[in-house]
Amino acid sequence: MKHITLLAATLLIGLSAGAQTLEATSFENWTGNLPDGWVGSKTSLETDSIEQVTAGVQFGTSAVRLINEETGHKRFSSQGLQVDSGETYTVQFYARGTGSIRTGLFDGRSASSGFSTYNPYITVTNTWTMYAQQLVCTHDSSGGEFILSVQLTEAPDHVEVDSVRIYVGAGNPATEATIYEIQYTTNPGGDSPLLGEQVSTGGIVTATHGSGYWIQNGNGAWSGVYVFDNNNSPAVGDSITLTAIVEEYFNNTELSSVTVFSNVSSGNPVLVAGISTADANLEDWEGQLVQVTSATCVNDDVINNNGQWQVDDGSGFIWIDDLIYAFVPTLNTFYDVTGVTTYAFSQRKIEPRDMNDISISSSVAERFGGVVNVYPNPASDVLFVTFTNGPERAEYTLTDLTG
Repeated sequence: MKHITLLAATLLIGLSAGAQTLEATSFENWTGNLPDGWVGSKTSLETDSIEQVTAGVQFGTSAVRLINEETGHKRFSSQGLQVDSGETYTVQFYARGTGSIRTGLFDGRSASSGFSTYNPYITVTNTWTMYAQQLVCTHDSSGGEFILSVQLTEAPDHVEVDSVRIYVGAGNPATEATIYEIQYTTNPGGDSPLLGEQVSTGGIVTATHGSGYWIQNGNGAWSGVYVFDNNNSPAVGDSITLTAIVEEYFNNTELSSVTVFSNVSSGNPVLVAGISTADANLEDWEGQLVQVTSATCVNDDVINNNGQWQVDDGSGFIWIDDLIYAFVPTLNTFYDVTGVTTYAFSQRKIEPRDMNDISISSSVAERFGGVVNVYPNPASDVLFVTFTNGPERAEYTLTDLTG
């Protein structure tokens, strides 16, 4: 951590183990007409009573709708998970609509056909609300199924559920983690090692968008992350702390379900990392404020590329996107581009924040690592100049002491 206010730094000193998460989903992934990780063997809802919702969801792009208009309850259960006798588990979820919902657990116990006692019903409203109920396991099982039980649902919404998290313990402890610890991964798919965990972290806001913002600690690799948050609106330069869930939104690591938010201070410096266009395509720089320089526009077709264009500094191109600021480039022009990096539709891209983030470059690139030898010194007749580790062609000027 290279730059963070004292309060934020104090918050992040000393990491706790946090709560072990068994399952965390916002129902983004579906196979056929059913959500991945759910519809376990104890599900009693008919498959046509389990629907994907894509409008007005709480997080991401999908939620699940559960339909049971009868007074008798029906179950929507997880796939089998390891549960241990004596452990208390919390099922946390967001719900809205018309109807009642409660939680239960199947662990194969000797009584009640293997089911726990159900928790009391919750009557949901039309507003997305977070609920949490606890369940106690009494039998070790590798096939434990956590249950959402619904009854008396009514059209058009019935009971919609989003962002379910199942974790060990009755409280809701958060793991204190730096952004680096959230982002750094050796997973080939790029998933955060804290995926599904509730974390407390902090950083400086580097960019904002309608549904969220980016925060960053320092300007080294793995130091930035996007926060999906419709409830808080910090400004660029604000130092904030927050508690949220680590999620992978189509392989873009983000923080969501923000439950604790504090704006510590404003007007803090915003650091930018200077990188190559090739490096901008790496997982290392995801969510970070970066700058590429002397990069040629190699594709200016914003009309056929959904507002995107490409620049290349010779190391490999990167897409420039229009999520925050739209720009029409000129082909073969050299640009310096600043913006936060994102990953969407299987593409890495830079998101400029405003007109000040894009400027025409002089096209004169600095060459680091080049070695120039001038000899002999002093010289009276012939002067030799050698240039190694540089470009194939270079122009230079030598000036003596008299000018």
